[in-house]
Amino acid sequence: MTDRGGFGGRAGNALLTVAAIGGAVCIVLVLIAFFFDITLIMFKTGSMSPTIPAGSLAIVKQIPASDIRVGDVVTVDRSPALPVTHRVTSVSPAAGDTRIITLRGDANPAEDPAPYVVSNVRIVLFSVPQLAYAVNAVSNPLALGGITIGAAGLVTWAFWPHGDPAPRPRRGARRRSTRSHAAGTGGLALIVLLTLSAPVVNAAAPANAAVTDEVIQGPVLTLTSVGDKTLMAQLVPAAPVPWQIGVAAHPDDPGVVSISLTAQGGLAADPNGLQLTVSMCEVRWAGGRCQSGGTVLLGPGPASTLIPGPLVLTSMPSGQQRWILIDAALPANTGILPTGSATFNLTASGVGDELSTGGSVSSLASTGADLWPPLLAALGAVTTGLILASSARLPGARQRRRARVTP
Repeated sequence: MTDRGGFGGRAGNALLTVAAIGGAVCIVLVLIAFFFDITLIMFKTGSMSPTIPAGSLAIVKQIPASDIRVGDVVTVDRSPALPVTHRVTSVSPAAGDTRIITLRGDANPAEDPAPYVVSNVRIVLFSVPQLAYAVNAVSNPLALGGITIGAAGLVTWAFWPHGDPAPRPRRGARRRSTRSHAAGTGGLALIVLLTLSAPVVNAAAPANAAVTDEVIQGPVLTLTSVGDKTLMAQLVPAAPVPWQIGVAAHPDDPGVVSISLTAQGGLAADPNGLQLTVSMCEVRWAGGRCQSGGTVLLGPGPASTLIPGPLVLTSMPSGQQRWILIDAALPANTGILPTGSATFNLTASGVGDELSTGGSVSSLASTGADLWPPLLAALGAVTTGLILASSARLPGARQRRRARVTP
């Protein structure tokens, strides 16, 4: 007679125990998240450093706008764009239960360009540095596939018949019963753990850095690039993402500065891809508006038509400034979402100097890996393991029945 003793048996039972504990913890976490409106967010950038560095995983709870206080770190939804998580710098009353709030990242030099009108937000309760990388790794389909195979193998091992099918002593029966109970608990916990991982992982939305300024200084010319790189890398249909570039010149002698634009990449070359509107203002754009009265230079229309090659947008006398605003979006209602990226380069030249700055935009075909197929595959694999183990028990069950009826 063989048994599941030895190192292999002890290791298997230990894994089953760990799985049972993990399943129980996961159940508790999901219940807390469901009843107390608690979710997770992952910080992909350092806009809240050093308070919340990049790679942190934060626990957030939904609260009504009336509970917002200056100094709170809150997450504001910006559908269809990704949410932004910054510190509240001011709160003003608005209609009904809504509030007007302004936000600023601890690492950012200025407040977000426009206030937010909110009826509720998610307040950060606490955060754990570096934990977002672990959550992101576990949500990878390859990692989930490995967990699936491991879970199926463990469940199959737990329920696979071992040893002589003949009746065992009472003590052995108790041991087998205990082991079967552990196997059942572990197998159930694995199924629960894999199933409940979906809402936990899907609740983790990356928090972006919002708008940042980048200054490129030359001997005479100065370019100021202003944009949200996270949003630019996650374009969604019918949701324009702005990128503006300020051009200023301070030469010793007067002259003229020429401003040109190029666009490259699959999204820019696809007639059904990137849609652009290019506008100009004499002062910096604020909230998509030009206080001095803006001028539309190109579009709206596809980038492939508007910028087929290097294109001179405008020129200006030295000593002045121009702010070029590029609104980029994916077309709505196209059926198939275009994928790829596009790179813009804006160049200012003249008065003995030349400077360029670039910006990239990418299509966000999905907000992340689709977890349901691997989770369903995991459940299927675990179920298959149970069926295989049950099938292997059938011959032993038949022999025991024959032994009972044989005189």
